Amino acid sequence: MIKSVVLSAVVLGAVPFLLGLFYTGFIHYETTPQECGIPGCPEGIHYEKNNILMHMAAGYVIMFGLFEIIALPLIFLRQSLSLLVYLYGGILFAVSAVSLALHFRRIPVIAGNIKQAVQSFTACIWAQLLVIAGQVFVYVRYQYHNSDDAFFVASAATSLATDMVFAYSPYTGTLYEKLPSRYVLSPFYAFTAAISKMTEIHPAIIAHMVFMILFLLLSYGVYTLLGRILFSCDMEKLGYFLILVSALHIFSAYSERTSGLFLLIRLWQGKAILAGILLPMILYMALRIFFDSQGGKGADRVLLFFLMCACCMVSSMGIMLGAIMLGILGILAAWRQKRIRPLADTVLCCLPNLLCAGIYLMIR
Repeated sequence: MIKSVVLSAVVLGAVPFLLGLFYTGFIHYETTPQECGIPGCPEGIHYEKNNILMHMAAGYVIMFGLFEIIALPLIFLRQSLSLLVYLYGGILFAVSAVSLALHFRRIPVIAGNIKQAVQSFTACIWAQLLVIAGQVFVYVRYQYHNSDDAFFVASAATSLATDMVFAYSPYTGTLYEKLPSRYVLSPFYAFTAAISKMTEIHPAIIAHMVFMILFLLLSYGVYTLLGRILFSCDMEKLGYFLILVSALHIFSAYSERTSGLFLLIRLWQGKAILAGILLPMILYMALRIFFDSQGGKGADRVLLFFLMCACCMVSSMGIMLGAIMLGILGILAAWRQKRIRPLADTVLCCLPNLLCAGIYLMIR
């Protein structure tokens, strides 16, 4: 039990933080905050370098995107889950170790930034924290079970039991003669299995307990980053924005298939992560890259590339929806700036989506 908790804290806490620390180490803005090109945003971009929310969001994007890059070839080559875990875990821990060695002096600065942010919390932000605590309590106290578990959670459990990555049907236990084109390109089930193997926690517990709470907090972290850009880091307006976002989620149960309800009751599933975390993150990264007077940094474009890989990894819908959303934002930015650069960046970052779409057409 204690060993699993420690492993979970390392794999799902320390590693994404260090990955994000590695990414933000390449962000260096030369201009003053007042020169930011986003209307009404004098400091939203420039001061996220030491924001722990940015580190965690970027870290998970890198984790998701890297998994897609590593897992897809191994799935088609019918390799073992153990090999996937060794490769994926080895790269994660190697990059994390390099990040810690290069940037350990920034950790006290980030801790000080957290303290300063807490001291500036408004009543609305404290109220939002209570709302999040209530949602976490509902997750822990009342479990929602969905028929999709019969495939996604069962696929993770089957992969763990057979030590193969998506080689056996979770319904019958028989060996796949042909991999299902609908699921093979988005191996979030294999990600669940890999995390389960790393932390020595059963996939069902990882999905229904750990992922549910962790990704809820991550989702609100992304919305916080988005609010900081949209409202010039104004804490009062940010609090109102987060309360409004929570209200929209809470009162979105007019259908089973709204993004808000997915966020509240099905966040262990890849399509809920796409709607609740990755699509808002695309909007945030587009604001950093396309609507900043400096045009973003190379590290931002690399992160956006990993973000599009992450969209492909969590859900087959993300292959198209991620590219469509980024494409629309890129077209708007090109029209606004009267430049071709945003369109070129968009095409390059959408290459994983185009590749996955091409593979799908060939194997379906």
